[in-house]
Amino acid sequence: MARTTGDLSPAEIRFRLNQKGLTYADVDRACGLKDGTARRAARQPHPDGELAIAEMLSCSPRELWPSRFNADGERLKPQPPENYTDPPRLSHRQKQRAA
Repeated sequence: MARTTGDLSPAEIRFRLNQKGLTYADVDRACGLKDGTARRAARQPHPDGELAIAEMLSCSPRELWPSRFNADGERLKPQPPENYTDPPRLSHRQKQRAA
């Protein structure tokens, strides 16, 4: 689920990449990025990772993450704090139930 209205979730981005036969690791290798950059950019702001993913999907980063840009299409600096929150993953939810 996307944190902010309009943003694609990391799962949706991964699905679109998979439709083109790509993974986050493929994006990193093709664009010369450090391992994990594209995966991290899908969850939290990272300009290089966002641009690499968008290029591989033939769109602009603003189309994938509108909350990271202002109305004029410029990146927000600094990014809003809500763009850095990560929803709990399955392992975290399971631990909370067991407690």
